[in-house]
Amino acid sequence: MSSPCSLCSAECCKTYVVTITSFDVFRICRETKRKHQDFAVLHEPRLLGFDPDLILNTTDGYERYLLGFKSHPCIFLGKDNLCKVHDSAPLSCRYYPYRLGRKMNARFCPLLPQLLFRIKGPDIREDSLLKEFKAYKKIVAEWNRNPGKREDCISFLLRKTEELHENL
Repeated sequence: MSSPCSLCSAECCKTYVVTITSFDVFRICRETKRKHQDFAVLHEPRLLGFDPDLILNTTDGYERYLLGFKSHPCIFLGKDNLCKVHDSAPLSCRYYPYRLGRKMNARFCPLLPQLLFRIKGPDIREDSLLKEFKAYKKIVAEWNRNPGKREDCISFLLRKTEELHENL
């Protein structure tokens, strides 16, 4: 079955600010040979809903951030409205339009892709997503116990992620 996303105009990638984890950055860097500076930045948390355990504190600037993609719409959205890095894309993107508990949040999906997603299911298993989020939250908590400058944060996250990656 081809991806339901091939029948859509990618409104989710154009409308949402894509928040990511350091594991997503690590995976994209490894698979695409790109540097994290090309696509990952810290954003002020101006979303309506987010997990407070993902907030990164710093000692300078705004002081509270979420890790996310540099550009909006998504930097990896191709002209054909398909993800150019789908196999290494953030787990939350590969789990979309599902939320935890396999509940659908497909308000941007046209009807046909919604129906196909209901038949096909998410591209990854929920336990993979939860395992990675749990590990990322531990890294964020470690950073927040002794926060540093904003410019040092992503390097810290990636260093810790690489240390943990072998165990996931």
